[in-house]
Amino acid sequence: MINKEHYQIIKQHPAFANLPVELFDKMAVEIQFRKIPKGQIIFFSGDRRERLFLLHQGYVRIEQYDSTDTFSYMDYIKKDSIFPYGGMFFDERYHYTASAVTNVEYFSIPMDLFENYSKRSVEQLLFITKRLSQILEFQELRLRNVVSASATDRVIQSLSILCMDLCREGDSLPFPISMKELAKLGATTRETVNQVLKKLREEGQIDYEHKKLTFKKKEYFMKYFEGS
Repeated sequence: MINKEHYQIIKQHPAFANLPVELFDKMAVEIQFRKIPKGQIIFFSGDRRERLFLLHQGYVRIEQYDSTDTFSYMDYIKKDSIFPYGGMFFDERYHYTASAVTNVEYFSIPMDLFENYSKRSVEQLLFITKRLSQILEFQELRLRNVVSASATDRVIQSLSILCMDLCREGDSLPFPISMKELAKLGATTRETVNQVLKKLREEGQIDYEHKKLTFKKKEYFMKYFEGS
């Protein structure tokens, strides 16, 4: 169960605002509030897609690997975000693994109720369609920026995406990030990441100490999104 404060937080979220009150109230009885520590898994790729999640506090990393563990996809979920949207109405299992990058608080919502109740509202379906389009647009941007880039450019562009997506209100990434993670994001090696970070530090573009990444000149990274 959730308390009255949690009820209002969820009800006012855009992902639920279009649901009729009587349907939302039925779903609210089944919503759970959870707190988990950094590093804990929320769900694994291949688990049954039984719950939808609203991130209340903290950050979550999502990861997906191919069958050979050679190629990977990684992204981050921030506060007030709903996940996963992928597979909505169709898939039986999660596409990726989700884990807590920081201490996390989230709401866990029954997926079947959310999907069934969403089908009864045109406005709700339009919201989901719009959100899926926004996610697709962002992923197309990521793909455009890395598909033909050199390894060095891929690292810089990955940093730019982190800056744009997670540092709108500040200059520092709100959680530690290792060179290994940056290498995954840039589809390159730790050695390349190390060389790029060293050059960017020397140029005064960033600070990077003890896994803490700070963008000193955000405009340098935002230029990769001009015209987007």
